[in-house]
Amino acid sequence: MPSRSQTVELDLPFERVLPDRLRPMLPMTAAAPFDSSEYAFDVAWDGVRALASVDRDRVGLWGRTLLDLTGRYPEVQVLANLLPPETIVDGELIVADPEGRPDAVALARRQQTAHPEAVARAAAAQPVTYVVHDLLYLRGRSWLREPLVRRRPRLNDVLQSSGRIYVVEPVADDGLAFFDAAREKGLEGVIAKRFDSPYRAGQRHPDWLLIEAVRRQDFVVIGFIPQAGDPLLEALIVGTHDGRTIHPAGRVGGGFDNATSQRLRKALDALAGSAGPDDSRWIDDRICWVQPKIVVSVKFSEWDLKGQLRFPIFSRLRPEVAPEECVRTPMVEPPLRSRPRLVDIQLPRLPL
Repeated sequence: MPSRSQTVELDLPFERVLPDRLRPMLPMTAAAPFDSSEYAFDVAWDGVRALASVDRDRVGLWGRTLLDLTGRYPEVQVLANLLPPETIVDGELIVADPEGRPDAVALARRQQTAHPEAVARAAAAQPVTYVVHDLLYLRGRSWLREPLVRRRPRLNDVLQSSGRIYVVEPVADDGLAFFDAAREKGLEGVIAKRFDSPYRAGQRHPDWLLIEAVRRQDFVVIGFIPQAGDPLLEALIVGTHDGRTIHPAGRVGGGFDNATSQRLRKALDALAGSAGPDDSRWIDDRICWVQPKIVVSVKFSEWDLKGQLRFPIFSRLRPEVAPEECVRTPMVEPPLRSRPRLVDIQLPRLPL
């Protein structure tokens, strides 16, 4: 049941949701892929989640933590010519490789770029594509209460793929085949969204289910082990929130190159001085405990019986995610599965 503030938010006029009230809806995680005629299946893009608004001739862009991203991704300004005023859409920013797949390394470089001149150079060398998948406001009217089965066709009525804007084309029914196709193309997984679901702004809800081909989660960094003799990292110590405290989840000792290691080390050195967890398993004089302010994405094989990660690998920094969002969400059992059929996944071929 949504809270009173979340219910009121659905009725806010356009001018009051920009940019400090409206947050993206987030998925739960499904334990396995499935077929269902009640869901639309789309690619899990693993990009930077961002809402975009068109207000008169200006495009605004903000992320999950309401961070203003407008100046960092000038490619999205073209929406001013493609959407009517007082419109808000939901999507993800990706850097696509030649096959149209998200390139996490290239995206991480764009995330680290903030100075206007550097942004202009990065936009020319590694342009982002804004993958649009939902419609939240249209000409000042809220569409948040409308079911997805109405929002998606309306989005297609007002916006088509063009240049660096890509409007998704989800499939119905064939979730198992779609998942297999995503895995074959080396994608991170699939998002399944109920056709009858409203847009629950700011909530993580089982109406949307993430089905992972590669297990990946966001964790907050709570400590690190320095590499002897170098300003680099031997390992990160990461953890999850339970609403009250942070629990260590494991040591992440691979996946970062020297440049990322140096950048992380510099940022973590400035946060040093925190007390470590009250847990004998984490007594280690080499660990430098830090304030829990930096979030990273980590790939791993599974959770062990002690609640620790098995074979964790650093994926990328997640500056758009707040530390308190790093929770271990329970797996949701999927609807009844059936025999898969073959489907194909369409990826953006650029330029469109």
